[in-house]
Amino acid sequence: MTKAALNRFLTEYADALNDGVGAIFVGAGVSMAAGYPSWSELLSDIAVELEVDSKNVHDLAALAQWSILENGGASRVRNVIRGEIGPDKPIPETVEIISRLPVRHIWTTNYDRLIERAFASISRPLNPISSPSDLALRVTPGAALLYKMHGSVDRLDDVVISTDDYELFRSKRGQYLPLFQAHLTSMSMLFIGISFTDPNVRHVLSLIRESFTDAPPEHFAIVRAPQKADFATEGEFAARNAQHKLWAKDLKRYGLLAVEVSDYAEIPALLRQIEKRIAARRIWVSGSWPLERGGSDSANIHALAEDIGRQIGETGRHLVTGAGLLVGSASLSGFLGALRQGGGWDLDRRLIARPFPQPLAGAQPNNEEWAALRHELARQAGIAIFIGGAKLAVDKLEVAQGVMQEYEIAKDAGVFLLPVGGAGGAAQKISDLLLGSEFSSSGQNAVRPTDKELQTLSDPGLLASKEGRHKLVSVVFEIIDRIARAT
Repeated sequence: MTKAALNRFLTEYADALNDGVGAIFVGAGVSMAAGYPSWSELLSDIAVELEVDSKNVHDLAALAQWSILENGGASRVRNVIRGEIGPDKPIPETVEIISRLPVRHIWTTNYDRLIERAFASISRPLNPISSPSDLALRVTPGAALLYKMHGSVDRLDDVVISTDDYELFRSKRGQYLPLFQAHLTSMSMLFIGISFTDPNVRHVLSLIRESFTDAPPEHFAIVRAPQKADFATEGEFAARNAQHKLWAKDLKRYGLLAVEVSDYAEIPALLRQIEKRIAARRIWVSGSWPLERGGSDSANIHALAEDIGRQIGETGRHLVTGAGLLVGSASLSGFLGALRQGGGWDLDRRLIARPFPQPLAGAQPNNEEWAALRHELARQAGIAIFIGGAKLAVDKLEVAQGVMQEYEIAKDAGVFLLPVGGAGGAAQKISDLLLGSEFSSSGQNAVRPTDKELQTLSDPGLLASKEGRHKLVSVVFEIIDRIARAT
């Protein structure tokens, strides 16, 4: 793959997902990586029964059609699908990452249930739409939608498998087409695991070509190049490789920019880079300060947290918050103020809140529940800003252990750690722990500011004035911008 194609993919597709206009098309290669058979492998026994070699049959839908004609129905083909696709296989990392990405629309021609199982494993709602009649059903609030264009293994009476099914797609399953065309027009779609030998992909590309004859919208396709190990002879490899290169170039006719990999195992690394770029736009403001403390310190920490929240909103980033005492409400106030200036219409997308349930007076918090919420906040964020983090114990300020727990959880999750040490409390302790540490402070693997940046942010004198707080906010977002450029 060219570096230009890779950079465009990493930048533009991450932006599309972040802006809520990214979609995904999952091809057969993803299922094959989980251990499911290719089309030719799936129909190999049927080919033997028909006394043909499935490897030499390029129209595999025709092979299924011939079986249906010979057997007087589709039961034989459906039983093969049930036996080969029905059993659960380990969920590949590619699908696990897809389930975590902020994607709301997923298209596939695969029959298996990998995507459904991946979403269920993280308790994320998903509405599979495997039949045109499902399009009329009410969508679960907040659920992603999985459009199984060619049906599902759990509804084998309604799958696309034979020549007849492809030729009659428009009349039998044509309800998918306006929606698919709308997504191709208004969204950036990533095609994963597609191959020119897959009849499903040829069908989907024909739909794109039919919809956009002159200037198709541009999308991305991660494609696996043929490898020598796939073939018995050099000649077979050379012939298939030549076909692949021509096909990859031909994808431009459909508006697809090819991002080439040599093995499906490389796809998770690409998607992790996308995930990291998206996470860098999600900023967790962690911290607390005793409300009953009062005084200038409380006012200054409140003002700083509010300014940082406002800057998160004004720069188009997302706020991740557990609504901690004083710091959480202040950062939320600034963030909401920034969004209100633009109408606040994207609040549901840009605010990721997991408020901590507060116990009644005299009762203890549910530590297990709070720990789960902290892990969820860390999973959602790419950067954690620590402000304050203190509690009162017999009229004396102590480091808030809850904020220190958030630091440990964020560190373990690979979140970039950004303490404003001058605010005191846990933030100062975290800054001291990071200063001079072996944690990387530059490049793609950076997880903390440089020592010079930490020292600047640890100056308590800056917190006391509006000009000083402005400098702290400027340094914080200079660091955030630098990290964003490095991902």
